[in-house]
Amino acid sequence: MSDFDEKGFHYAPLHGEYESGTFPVLPHTMVSTLNAMSIAAVCDMDETLTDNLRPSISVKITQCILMSDGSMISLDLDRGFTAISHGPGPARWRRSSDELIAEILDLVRIDDPERSGDHPWDEIAAAAQRRGIDIDAARLKQMPYQVLLSDRVIRTFEI
Repeated sequence: MSDFDEKGFHYAPLHGEYESGTFPVLPHTMVSTLNAMSIAAVCDMDETLTDNLRPSISVKITQCILMSDGSMISLDLDRGFTAISHGPGPARWRRSSDELIAEILDLVRIDDPERSGDHPWDEIAAAAQRRGIDIDAARLKQMPYQVLLSDRVIRTFEI
């Protein structure tokens, strides 16, 4: 049984340069020989400072296309959120994986009540095409959309 089956999310430990938010970008000639396999929202802690005086944390969400060789190509459609602790005592960020994944998916979907729950497939396709991936919105819509949580996100939210 995979982590996804058991917990509802995929565990994606991000190490080295990946923690800084930079993902390998393949040369156009290499991209054209690979197939897009799925879309992923890769979530990691963001070190961005805020003006908040209360304890806060930030999460960055980098949308990527996962290619047939296992590489990820960032689509420059980054999102994120900041949580601020209110109340007495030390800050605790505990959330269930279901709650966190639902919030992440809300942030990457279209912000239009008439199209609630839909991803911006045309925007994702255009971003992928700018990266040299030959794909359209209809094909993207058929692909799995994964939420990958870094080990730092899992520890911070006590999942």
